[in-house]
Amino acid sequence: MINLKKITALALSIAMAFTVVSSAAFAVEILPQKQETRYNDDYLESVRKLIKQKYSGSITDEDLNKPTVEEIFDTLDNYSIFYSQREFDEFMNSLGGEVHGVGISVEQIGDYVTVINVIEKSPAQKAGILNGDKIAKVDGISVVKSKLDDVVARITGEVDTKVKLSILRQNVSGEITFELKRAKLDIPSVSYEIRGDIGYILLDMFSANAYSGIKEALSYFDSKKVTKVVLDLRNNPGGLLDQAVAVGKLFVPKGLITKLDYKDDKLKDEEFYSDLKTIKYKLAILVNEKSASASEILTGAIKDTNAGVILGNKTYGKAKVQSVVPILTPEAFERLNKGSAEKTVDAFAFPYALDSDLLGWAKMTMGMYYTPKGECIDQKGIEPHIYVKEGSISADNIRVNEIKPLNVAIKPVLNTKCNDVFSAECILKLLKYDVDNPDNILDKKTVVAITKFQIDNKVYGYGVLDYCTQNLLNEKLDKLKETQDAVYVKAVEVLKN
Repeated sequence: MINLKKITALALSIAMAFTVVSSAAFAVEILPQKQETRYNDDYLESVRKLIKQKYSGSITDEDLNKPTVEEIFDTLDNYSIFYSQREFDEFMNSLGGEVHGVGISVEQIGDYVTVINVIEKSPAQKAGILNGDKIAKVDGISVVKSKLDDVVARITGEVDTKVKLSILRQNVSGEITFELKRAKLDIPSVSYEIRGDIGYILLDMFSANAYSGIKEALSYFDSKKVTKVVLDLRNNPGGLLDQAVAVGKLFVPKGLITKLDYKDDKLKDEEFYSDLKTIKYKLAILVNEKSASASEILTGAIKDTNAGVILGNKTYGKAKVQSVVPILTPEAFERLNKGSAEKTVDAFAFPYALDSDLLGWAKMTMGMYYTPKGECIDQKGIEPHIYVKEGSISADNIRVNEIKPLNVAIKPVLNTKCNDVFSAECILKLLKYDVDNPDNILDKKTVVAITKFQIDNKVYGYGVLDYCTQNLLNEKLDKLKETQDAVYVKAVEVLKN
């Protein structure tokens, strides 16, 4: 039978059609080309009927008059899409905070794809792979001067299968070869810390581990008697509805969190409530134009119930909610519907349908959500209580909250091209050193700035972005995020009044 996981109860609230695109070797899956499938008129008409019944959006018969299932779903809104089984599995794994692979993030640096991060408890960490290792071979085949995507494609694969990586390591002669078994890896969506008397939480996405991550953060704050909390939802595109509701129950006072209105009359509209009797935290929510969908569900509930103050810029404005439907193959459609007057491609109608009976999965916009006060924010967004222009206080073109810490994986020198150089130049610019607009190339002007930074911090000044210098820059970045992030600084001011 179909492995439903939690699919029957799945509701997605995410801002854009989700695609897995990353430089991380544990996150990228190269999908095989689809084989051509032949569809008869009865089958395609059943697909169109399903869309008319469930799709919450404007669509005409002419729009749906396409020759393939993929093309039919392509005519719907930007949030609706048809997935092959493998594409759907990757999509679900991403929402679940789970990826498959060996546990490394990589970046193209010169002729080599280089490890810039190793996930804790991953196969790569257990084997002894380190930041800065250069990948020379994959399964005995040289990948020197190969494109990043090609190398990633060779490293990725099915769980429990093996891959051999031959690497070059600084100060070690010759290649070191590791045999790694690919595995399922959990990627947290929540990070948190205490800044003075403020508890700061960054939520990247409402994946399946969002609630547990927020709960862990709040428990830590409780242990330190921290009651002022900043929840940063900037650039959070949404995710799972149930996670937005679960997080809402931690902050929203007793009452309605959101209402979901389905297009399909056969689906019962849903209301989600909090039973929180007492608001425990003085809360500030940070949002921007990329805070969307599930982020807006939580933000709308906080704003409508006066459970916190919203700061930043108007949110994205997406109240559409997606759910998924398994679609039968033409062969399974004929077999399972045999003798039925009302034929359907919806595999949910057949409890004993097998995985092999599925052509794939349709993610469709099926409803709209409303805030506790009954507002639909679609294409309007949520206005913050306090508008704050996003960016650093001293350099408005740099969003300090988006600067990534340096990975301390390699030691960039003149003309090195990598993302760590971009981060270093952003930090140096905010610290008032003379660098050009940040890019990822370490030029002569940046070498001079690094040298001056090193001398100012009483370390050897020679313009190389060595590990000591990177760690110093990361320490400065931590302070800059507390003092230069204009939205965060205003939130702290509000919480302390």
